[in-house]
Amino acid sequence: MEIVLKGLTDMENLFSAAEGALPPDAGTAEPAGAVAVPAGSSGTRTTPTDRASQRRQWGLALAACYCSGASRHTVASAELARSEKVTAETATQTLRFCCEVGLFNGGRGKFTVTEAGWAIAQRWQEDPVHARLLLQEQFLRPHWSVPVARAALLAGCLPAEELGKRLLGDLPGKLRRGRYLVEWLEWALLVHRDQQGVVWPAPALNAQAGPMATALVVPAGAAQESSGQEPDDLMGMTNRKLDELDRLQPQRFRAFIDNLTQLVKSLPA
Repeated sequence: MEIVLKGLTDMENLFSAAEGALPPDAGTAEPAGAVAVPAGSSGTRTTPTDRASQRRQWGLALAACYCSGASRHTVASAELARSEKVTAETATQTLRFCCEVGLFNGGRGKFTVTEAGWAIAQRWQEDPVHARLLLQEQFLRPHWSVPVARAALLAGCLPAEELGKRLLGDLPGKLRRGRYLVEWLEWALLVHRDQQGVVWPAPALNAQAGPMATALVVPAGAAQESSGQEPDDLMGMTNRKLDELDRLQPQRFRAFIDNLTQLVKSLPA
């Protein structure tokens, strides 16, 4: 992490190559052939619920993480549904999908947060970008959607709806499930999507799991001791600046994340 922080005070260097750049292929890729779909780590392929937006699903997952807490209390999806004012089916389907990503253990309406899920929830309160990078690591273990998305985007960009259809494949459910899965991949900083809904892969989609998010998690005060920066700095960017960049200049934010990914991949193991 010290290597990452040193020598990067001028953030414009990170954006010079990528700022203002368009997606790799502004057009739509030709339909690809059938993609072999691997099963998840549990032998299943679960898609997000179609009853709530991806952001709402994320909120439900965080609420369940905090209810389970460091003591790993069991959370009943019915209780989560009542507290969050959603249906029991919405809560259950959301947590079931999050189980496959590695954020929870359990089933049949009873769930407990995993070590990874609790770490992400804690990091979210302090630094949302770091939390999303930790979520990225969970998808890169890999979740079954990652190799499917990688293969689908190999020939070029795709509309989000088309990528969603390919991710959904032969699984049952409304097409919204596939679209929300694309949004989960975007939330995990694995793909980018422009205002027209065109999706292209982020460099992390082809990365191996593990080193990036781990390198970015610094104990409170460690960065300050080693570099003189505030503990919420990420390569010279504070949480507030990153949030503003994501909200006001999404293209520059994508460039920042892409360059960060490439930088960490270049570090010695």
